Amino acid sequence: MSAAFDTINRTKLLEILRDIIDEDELRIIRFLLSETTIDVKINGANDPMPFTTNIGTTQGDSLSPVLFTVYLEHALMDIRPVQNDKQEPVPAEIIYADDIDFIGKKDADVNSIEETLKTSKCR
Repeated sequence: MSAAFDTINRTKLLEILRDIIDEDELRIIRFLLSETTIDVKINGANDPMPFTTNIGTTQGDSLSPVLFTVYLEHALMDIRPVQNDKQEPVPAEIIYADDIDFIGKKDADVNSIEETLKTSKCR
């Protein structure tokens, strides 16, 4: 999950949040995520090149880890029913901040999870 904070679909995040927070809180988060500008220095140039982005959460924002956790938990909900419907043991999840590891008895178990995450409703 490299650059995990940068991969969040903001529209989907706001849909997820709509079910768990009130409208005032949602409006504040929508405002924080809207029209984010990123400054990029190319080849050490003195003047950074600004551009806007509509994906991910703001780097350095204290709310970003919380938003990522909510988003990740929603994606993991896509995995758990798939594994349980197969009547197979669910691979272990180890989650810390924006890192997640899955431990399964077979490579196929972990590969199945990876494919499910790629096609998750959070994408």
